[in-house]
Amino acid sequence: MLCQFEKLLYPRDIHAAGSGSYMVAVYRPCEIVRDSTGSILPQFKAVGYFLPLCDKLRYDFKGHWSKNPRHGTQFEVDSYDEVIIPSREGIISYLSSGQIKGIGPRTAEKIFDAFGDMTLEVLDKEPEKLLSISGISQTRLNRISDSYLANRAARDVVAFLTPYGITANRAVKLYREYGKDAMSVVKDHPYRLCELAGIGFKTADRIAASVGFSPLSTDRTDAALLYTLTEAESRGHLCMEKHAFIKECQKLLDTSELTEKMLANRAARLVESGDLVSYQGMVYRVSNAQSEARLAAHIHRLLHDDCPCAYTDLDAEIDAEERTLRVRFAPEQRDAVKMALTHSLSIITGGPGTGKTMIQRAILDIYKRSYPDNRIICCTPTGRAARRMEQSTGEPASTVHKALGLVAKDDGYYGGTEALETDLILADEVSMLDNHLALHLFRAVPDGTQLVLIGDADQLPSVGPGAVLSEMLASELVPVVRLDRVFRQNAGSRIAINAKLIRHGNLSLEYGPDFQFHQSANLTESAERIKELYLQEVRRCGVDNVALLSPFRQKTETGVNALNEVLRNSVNPKALYKREAVCGKRTFREGDKVMQIKNYEDVSNGDIGTIARITQTENEIRVLVDFGDGRVREYDSADLDMLDLGYATTIHKSQGSEYSSVIINLQCAHNVMLNRPLIYTAITRGKDRVILVGERKALCIAIRKTETEKRGTCLAHRIQALNKE
Repeated sequence: MLCQFEKLLYPRDIHAAGSGSYMVAVYRPCEIVRDSTGSILPQFKAVGYFLPLCDKLRYDFKGHWSKNPRHGTQFEVDSYDEVIIPSREGIISYLSSGQIKGIGPRTAEKIFDAFGDMTLEVLDKEPEKLLSISGISQTRLNRISDSYLANRAARDVVAFLTPYGITANRAVKLYREYGKDAMSVVKDHPYRLCELAGIGFKTADRIAASVGFSPLSTDRTDAALLYTLTEAESRGHLCMEKHAFIKECQKLLDTSELTEKMLANRAARLVESGDLVSYQGMVYRVSNAQSEARLAAHIHRLLHDDCPCAYTDLDAEIDAEERTLRVRFAPEQRDAVKMALTHSLSIITGGPGTGKTMIQRAILDIYKRSYPDNRIICCTPTGRAARRMEQSTGEPASTVHKALGLVAKDDGYYGGTEALETDLILADEVSMLDNHLALHLFRAVPDGTQLVLIGDADQLPSVGPGAVLSEMLASELVPVVRLDRVFRQNAGSRIAINAKLIRHGNLSLEYGPDFQFHQSANLTESAERIKELYLQEVRRCGVDNVALLSPFRQKTETGVNALNEVLRNSVNPKALYKREAVCGKRTFREGDKVMQIKNYEDVSNGDIGTIARITQTENEIRVLVDFGDGRVREYDSADLDMLDLGYATTIHKSQGSEYSSVIINLQCAHNVMLNRPLIYTAITRGKDRVILVGERKALCIAIRKTETEKRGTCLAHRIQALNKE
């Protein structure tokens, strides 16, 4: 049926329609269409997903009529094609219709002038040719290409998957992955959707059921077994104990006919076929088992590598450094400097105030005096920590990603790395290194290079899977110095003292101007008190130097999401001159403090920036974020799900950061999240002042609770096994 768009009925917001919601729209037939009584229809209602909304084009609808008891007769659209007149006017009208993000009228004319009647073929087969058009960058080309795919080549896949909650962006990525076979994969092998980031087993399972898969099919059980491990990785585990693994999978499948024995037999088959790996009673996905084994091998290699440096009188060098820095090193601090300078691989671990920063200075100064021509790399997992490292040591520092030349992909993993050309690597905040990033780092360390790892083993483990620092310490094979004595006596000393007390389970914390507790058992009152304190601290030291931390993201009035809205409206209120951009339920405003929540290109998960500008160009919203260290990144509406407001954040997300003032909310309502590493990590984010708001009982629960879930990893065992060979 040939028709033209007239008006959108549902949803009312055209942006929501573009994001993949169910749609109802009115169209005008371009041919004679009669209703059941034989009367000619001047217009009709159409329903479906991703219906076309441009009134400049004609569309050939395919579908069927249905009668809704409430809304009457309507046309259910299964698919459609644009009827594009093969002329300059027709093609330009299509390109500038608003359906293809990134192309407006002027750009459409430029494209047609360049490619003429071949324009659509270029978009279909060789979109990279658009880079020859002035004003089209690689970023803009990606936006145009994705939008074009969603509107033409990938449209059927997008329309099929949208009712299951899969966004158009993810559907386009699936189309890019499988090409013309995408629809076949969706209908004939739906469990392969679990391989794509952001599509879970439950969603794939609903699709499989809709196309006739049996709940007892081996495709279903195999996918559930693999997905159980994938889900465990999101909680930090590289592997699972085999009995717990089977029970968790059985819970996921929720099918009484599938017994533990049946699933165990199926898992054994997957081990035999090489799809799963079993090691020391633990079960891995193949990629994780290989990653852990390779990391252990590189650690073993460095442990047995001869240290290339020698010193005539290291004690004299340290004495000279003491005079330069005007300090007196404690015996364990001297030991840390000596160990770092005389071993190929070493670890220095300790809490705040134990002198880790001063030790880094000493290591670098002595090394540079002794080997002035040698090359040095200083790095940390986060940009904020790298800037702090550079300020405290005087040596250039970068993120681990930047030092290795890593660029994050959509699935959160990275490209390959080459060996670093350096003689000494000093890596700080290594408690944040997950197994995958650690493997990239260790693999890039060439023979004859010294690697010094510095971190706090009592902090929360990495967000990504693995527990690299604690496992290396547990192996008892890596040279290590543990710093426990607190030396910091200047402003902020109570933070360091209390961190040590918490680390040892002592509830008798010291309070004063730099370490405060505000009692509040009521969540509403706590939220109001937090707001007052936050604004007070912002006035005192600036919004970039204040952090508000909470264990929970959702659920309560003192969760991160709720607090972010409250604080933003106070710190950066709405104004006529401040433009805004909407992404789902979130609104971003010029001047907002935002956090990156996904590794992407040169921006890391957890990086904080400020929205410098929001513009609307050629039917597309663009948001420019300044991360403050020369990195300025542009986001379009499809990328905004990588950003969140950054006034408040979870304690996990704050790792690697340090702020002048930190406000922490602790309520008994957070009980499930409370533990010693969590509260320890939170207070050690503060440099000058820490303010706790909530219940003393919640603080005591957190300090006493040490039985946190152990990460599923066998790295320590693998290192020990290699050492015995």
